[in-house]
Amino acid sequence: MPRSNNAVPKTKPDTNPNATTDTVDLREELTTAPRTAQEILAHEALSDVLTRKTRTLLVQPSRIIIVTVPSAEWVAMISETLPTFAPKILVSSASAIESSKKADHKVGADVLHHIQFGRTIAFVSQDPHAILDQSVLTAADATIIVRSPNAALLRKVIGRVSGQTARGVTDEMTRLDLRAIVTAIRPRLPARSCVANLTRALKMRHPPALTPGPQLTDLPLTATVHDWTDQTLADLAAAKAGKLSPDQLVFATLEGAPGTGKTLVAEALARTAGWNFISSSVGSWFTVGDGALGGVARNLKDFVDTILQSEPCIGFLDEIDSLPDRATMDNRGRDWWTPIITQFLVEIDRVKRSGKRVFLLAGTNYYTRLDEALIRPGRLHKRVNFAPPQGDAEIFEFLRHFLTDELTDDDLSALVRYAAGATPAAMEDWVKQARALARAQNRPLCAGDVLAQIVPRDTRSPKDIRAIALHEVGHAIVAHRLGHKVTALSIISRGISGGHTKSVIPGAIHTLKEIRDTATVMLAGRAADIALGDGANSGAQADLEAATQLLLAARARGSTIPCFMCRRSARARDLAL
Repeated sequence: MPRSNNAVPKTKPDTNPNATTDTVDLREELTTAPRTAQEILAHEALSDVLTRKTRTLLVQPSRIIIVTVPSAEWVAMISETLPTFAPKILVSSASAIESSKKADHKVGADVLHHIQFGRTIAFVSQDPHAILDQSVLTAADATIIVRSPNAALLRKVIGRVSGQTARGVTDEMTRLDLRAIVTAIRPRLPARSCVANLTRALKMRHPPALTPGPQLTDLPLTATVHDWTDQTLADLAAAKAGKLSPDQLVFATLEGAPGTGKTLVAEALARTAGWNFISSSVGSWFTVGDGALGGVARNLKDFVDTILQSEPCIGFLDEIDSLPDRATMDNRGRDWWTPIITQFLVEIDRVKRSGKRVFLLAGTNYYTRLDEALIRPGRLHKRVNFAPPQGDAEIFEFLRHFLTDELTDDDLSALVRYAAGATPAAMEDWVKQARALARAQNRPLCAGDVLAQIVPRDTRSPKDIRAIALHEVGHAIVAHRLGHKVTALSIISRGISGGHTKSVIPGAIHTLKEIRDTATVMLAGRAADIALGDGANSGAQADLEAATQLLLAARARGSTIPCFMCRRSARARDLAL
């Protein structure tokens, strides 16, 4: 709804003869009190950007003006101040899109009819292109961009509030959030106290220092991750030095199985680049606060606000797959989740347009479950695959990292073939367990200690081993027959898995036939159980779930494969913001 900007009538003098002197004195004191820092800041920020042309437009009839402000916190403040420049203007605050059970709607179109009655309308928003209706954007006569305050503006505000010259105001103080700035600058405080308050707010806003840990050069990395970190480090260094605009940073999603080092590498990236690091997770948004929709939304916004106030900063959001894909949800689930997902998309865009040195990363174990709007270009677009080390050379490098110089190269080479397919977390655990065994026997570590952890004593019966072998061979034979490259085949028991087979589909863009072939490979182990073994068994449960998810995702997205490059259905396109 549009804001009403009629001037508040002045209060008439109190003619009550019974009124006390204290009441009259209090009224006089309030009416003569200095204007607040918030009012002065908004007035000065507008004065700095209003030209003769825009000042004229504000007072002319039937005009549409868009006022872009630095953040959502500024919307109300600028909305309240605009009428001081144009008393008859109609101000519409637009800090968020409107959500309903059916869909999300951009705002502003319902106010446009006022121009038919000669009213001039100003739409105030921190992100007009994401929030305002297209009809408003195309009809606008002018756009006024209110810039974030600089040190000179803060000095002016402190000077007007305190009546004194402010010294010691720094550019870093201008990066505080709006609430901290206007709280620090208070009427009747001397200028030096206002500056001291800003200094104290700066000290309190700094995120906790990263715990000691490895730099990227200290970690073994797969070839894919190494290439990405090299390029990203160069971009972060350029952004920190002012040679690269922050909006040119390519936000990324780190995807891979648990234990592949996504969080570890993200933290090491921040240490190596000299950036702050702040992490959160979708799950934590529900556990902190009341867990209701409003509380989750506040926690999401607090996370984004914190990283914006902590530049240069890497913001890492783990478990991003906890935000479900709207294309695969029923109507009830979609109604609940859409406001949260939509707000997150708007927050990502806010970070991108903020001009601040902030780099967003997300982590997931299930990339194919992500909403397409999250990973489209301009958002968490870059997909970085954190796979277990591939090939003998990479496996050797990871084992050497965890074992340091405790074993010879020959001993490590003998262990490599047994470690195929293992995650870095599994390798680290093997080494810890092996060292514990050696310590218990009061002797140095040997290769046999590590091998005993990689290939523990098999307590399975011959019948179970045969069943597992038939199951894995079924996967491998069908994969080979369908043209998939088989990269690993094992019946070594690890955790709840009795064995594993890994294969790769050739090519990067896959057809419907290739997706169906992949599902066939997933189900081939169960087919082998039925055709060659003692029948279907519980060992195929994970295969059935994976094949079902693959086919449902392809169908729900209206494409041959859940892939960004493939054509999406009209429904999926409508769901993407």
